[in-house]
Amino acid sequence: MKRSIIATLTLLSCTLHATESTLQMRHRESGGVGYSQGYTSVDYFLTTQGDKTEFLFNLRGHLFNDAHFAGNTGLGVRYSLKDDHYRIGTNVFYDCRDTSHFFANQIGAGLELLSRHFDLRFNGYLPVGKKKNFEERTFRDFVGNNALIRSKLHAALPCIDGEIGVPFCKRWTIAAGSYYLFSEKSHHLTTGNAWGGKLRADVTLGRYVGLGAIVTHDSIFHTRFQGVLSINIPLASRPVSKNQKTKEQPTRNLRQVPIMRNEIIPIEVRRNSREILTTSSDPANPVRFLFVNNTASSGDGSFEKPFASLKEAEIHSEPGDVIYVFPGDGTPRLMDEGIVLKENQILASSGAPLSVNKVEIPAFTPGISPIITNVQPNQPIITNPGKSRLNDFIFLPPWEYLLKGLNALRSKPDFSATHEEPKEVPPQDEISESPP
Repeated sequence: MKRSIIATLTLLSCTLHATESTLQMRHRESGGVGYSQGYTSVDYFLTTQGDKTEFLFNLRGHLFNDAHFAGNTGLGVRYSLKDDHYRIGTNVFYDCRDTSHFFANQIGAGLELLSRHFDLRFNGYLPVGKKKNFEERTFRDFVGNNALIRSKLHAALPCIDGEIGVPFCKRWTIAAGSYYLFSEKSHHLTTGNAWGGKLRADVTLGRYVGLGAIVTHDSIFHTRFQGVLSINIPLASRPVSKNQKTKEQPTRNLRQVPIMRNEIIPIEVRRNSREILTTSSDPANPVRFLFVNNTASSGDGSFEKPFASLKEAEIHSEPGDVIYVFPGDGTPRLMDEGIVLKENQILASSGAPLSVNKVEIPAFTPGISPIITNVQPNQPIITNPGKSRLNDFIFLPPWEYLLKGLNALRSKPDFSATHEEPKEVPPQDEISESPP
């Protein structure tokens, strides 16, 4: 086995008799397709040639202006045709990109046809590993009987591109092409699904300096312009034999043409600020909220027109509803008949945060809790409380409410003085207040 490996390496070293390598440093400003920051790159390009076959190695590292990084490692092969007037080639790359939300990886492959008068290139890119990051949903607002939430998805986009380039005046190259960002769906959000166009111009200023400009446009990232400054440092060059010197050399050295492809994995950020909060068991079933405020007139239980009494909410509610109670005028008026909750219902107070299906709804009236009671003899204030947080309410004993009469309705308690810290309430099927 060892002899076979040694023989193979010896044969390869004899066949591959010429190499060229270049180190290029460049800066690109500003953002492009799938990124919004400029970045600085170090690019090492190596070619090793046999009789007609040229092997390529390309290593690129990128540092964004915000200190995130990306990289590319690729291998390729090119085959010479018609005395090096044409070359066909293929390459394969591994790309990576670091972001604040996830580390993206992709595999890329390309085909190319190079000549003295034009270049044709086609590339494809396929994300692998972790392809997306879905940020935790946050509460936005109540509308009607629903809770609206914000969500954000970061997704690496698979894509293809192609271009045709035309070199002229020995120093200039103009290229135009198109690309397609494939559609991806996750968490009710769709990314990608867009065609785009690209225009590129490059010029070399002597042997060591190059300038470039790139314009792209698509329906996702819109129009983006980039300027590129590059510094080329030749590290090794292939010696030219006496026989080669006598031959007519092409006006363009195809050995020095770099591999042109997208260096940065495109990531789309998709936001949705009007997604409706749904139940954990059925993503298509919205969580229904019924709102209660004893200062309201006649309402339908929506956020804009709440019910005026707990009893209305009980009558119109269905299993699984959230009955959301505001303190109103600060008295138990119209909230003095208790409430019987149905299966999986939650009685929620606007005075405390509420967590529903992993979404935290902040308190609308922080520290000011609704006051409820039940004047019906021998009946509890809340029946079947389930997962309701009972310590988010103030329970007024019925006898105190009855003794105060109209005074209880006209006097508004000073919540800053009377509201106590919540206390743990043991689970039970009902809660009641009765005279000592």
